[in-house]
Amino acid sequence: MIPGRSPDTRERLIRAAWDLLGEGGPGAVTLRGVGARVGVSRTAPYRHFADKDALLRAVAERAFRDLGDRMRTTARGAEDTPSVMRAVLLAYIDFASEHPEHYRLMFGEWVLAQKRAEGEEGGPLHAAALSVFEMCAGMLERGQREGVIRQGDPADLALLTWSTVHGLMAFALSGHLEAKERGARSEVERLVGEVVEGLLARRGAVDATGAEEA
Repeated sequence: MIPGRSPDTRERLIRAAWDLLGEGGPGAVTLRGVGARVGVSRTAPYRHFADKDALLRAVAERAFRDLGDRMRTTARGAEDTPSVMRAVLLAYIDFASEHPEHYRLMFGEWVLAQKRAEGEEGGPLHAAALSVFEMCAGMLERGQREGVIRQGDPADLALLTWSTVHGLMAFALSGHLEAKERGARSEVERLVGEVVEGLLARRGAVDATGAEEA
C-alpha cells in the first residue's frame, strides 16, 4: 500500500478475511462474507481471488510476513545472540497467543496443500513461510560463528527449536499449561529459557564430528 493512499479493494478484502478468520476460524471466511464486510458487490471479491482458498492463501502469507516482521523487530532490541533467540521465540509465542486461528491456519495441513499447489518453484505463501525459517537458521548460524551457539547444521537446529516451541504453543493453546501453578505465560517463558539454554555452546564439548567446540 502506498503511504497516504487508502487501501485498495484487494487489501481491504484481505483485512476483512483476517478479521473473520480471527472471529470464527476458516469456516467463517467466505468471499461473500468479506465482500459484505468491505461493502462491495457480491462479484467484486472474485475479481481479486478465484476462490476461498486463494483468499485464505493471501491471509496466511500476510500472517507469515507479520510474524517475521515481529520477530525481526524484537531481535533488534536484544543485546546478544542468546537474548535474541529468547526474544524471538517469545515473539513467536505472543503472535500465536494473540492470533490463534491464524496460527492454526499457518501450521495446519491446509497450508501444506496450498504450498504444493503453488508448484515446485513455490509462490508467495511458500516464500513467506521460508523467510521466517531462514531468519531463525541465520540467527543460529551467527551465534555459532560467535561461539555461543552449539555446533550442528543451523537448519537442523532451527527445525528442532521451532518444533519444540510449536509443541509448547500447542499445549498452551489447548489449555494444558493452565494446570501449572505458575500459570501458562510464566510457564511458557520458563520453558523457552530452557530451549535457549539447550542451544548454547559448552566449552570442551565434542560435536557430532568429533571436533571439540570452542
